[in-house]
Amino acid sequence: MQHSIQQEIYTYRPNPLLERSYLLFRRDGNGESSPIGDYTILDEQEDLSLAEKKLMNIVMQLNGDDNLLQLGEQTRSRLYFHCKPKAEDDPRQTIVFYTYTGQGVSKENSILTLEGFNHE
Repeated sequence: MQHSIQQEIYTYRPNPLLERSYLLFRRDGNGESSPIGDYTILDEQEDLSLAEKKLMNIVMQLNGDDNLLQLGEQTRSRLYFHCKPKAEDDPRQTIVFYTYTGQGVSKENSILTLEGFNHE
């Protein structure tokens, strides 16, 4: 039996210029990676390893993988998001993620900005 391995098109790396931030990349047909956005953790209380797992889920979904990491036991909260409206001439899409623990109001958790994102 042969297994087909889905090639990862999207990936991420720590942002060398900004703490608690990651750069997202898209690999083209020639294997060259181009930056398509960034992911910045806004919640300074959040453990960096947990934040990276959340980003891993985003990248896995971009790559077409629906077998995501289950993080509910670690976060003990719900994660919501809001896609900010963008201007016609602005190529960037900004998505703000919020956490809600069931008490009070939701809290900004992270922000994902995609520019030049082309999901083929």
